[in-house]
Amino acid sequence: MLEKEELIEKKEQVIFKYRSELDKLLKIIFGPKKDKLKTSVDSDQLNLFTLGVPETDQAKMGGDGEADSDEETVTVKRKKREKGQGRMTLPETLRREDVYIEPTESTEGCVVIGEEVTEVLEMKPAEFYVTRYIRKRYAKPNGEGILMGTLPDRAIEKGIPAASTLAQMTVDKYVYGLPLHRQLDKYSKMGVRIPASTASNWLMQGWKTIEPLWKLLKEVVLSQKYLQVDETPIKVQDRGHKNNMHKGYMWLYHAPVDRLVLFDY
Repeated sequence: MLEKEELIEKKEQVIFKYRSELDKLLKIIFGPKKDKLKTSVDSDQLNLFTLGVPETDQAKMGGDGEADSDEETVTVKRKKREKGQGRMTLPETLRREDVYIEPTESTEGCVVIGEEVTEVLEMKPAEFYVTRYIRKRYAKPNGEGILMGTLPDRAIEKGIPAASTLAQMTVDKYVYGLPLHRQLDKYSKMGVRIPASTASNWLMQGWKTIEPLWKLLKEVVLSQKYLQVDETPIKVQDRGHKNNMHKGYMWLYHAPVDRLVLFDY
């Protein structure tokens, strides 16, 4: 609890700092004309507006050709252009496959003095494969019954798709915005034809599998003392309403303290 209060206090300090800077900028832009932005002038450079004016009068004018007045000096720092990051480095977590290349000439009598490594980023296209669970049936002696291993739990009971398939379809649709019909078109070119109604049913049943986690997340998010909430109205096809449409709302909840995000329809 103490850490949350310290975090909130730090954020309030940052907000106060930026608000003060914003007020200064607004005063410069929209304030009275007498509030002018001073620029530094080299001491050896002549001032255009003081040519022919005695030095004593220049001193009274403040050295810039105008009488002294209430002015605010603001130093504007230009952000330096960042230098290039150089060549991209590949993550060390990626699996490495080594390919050794020997010279075309004979290396007999030569001594290895080092090696030069060149890394190239490869990608293995996604592929479907079938896992076969083979369970042998054992007959107990004296006709006492049959022994057989137990199948592991599946995301959809007695269903064809594995959890990995459902996860990929869900992420492609809701995270990367790839519509279901485009996914099915890609799968068809990979040799697996899935009817649209079947795929839609898979996603719905897959959602029921993770729904308890979503409900737990919602409970935690809504219990936060500070929430940022926004809604987006969307038109939804519904044969039970006028014009076969009704207005739905997609709600977004953000808990900045614990950095939690929740979508709710």
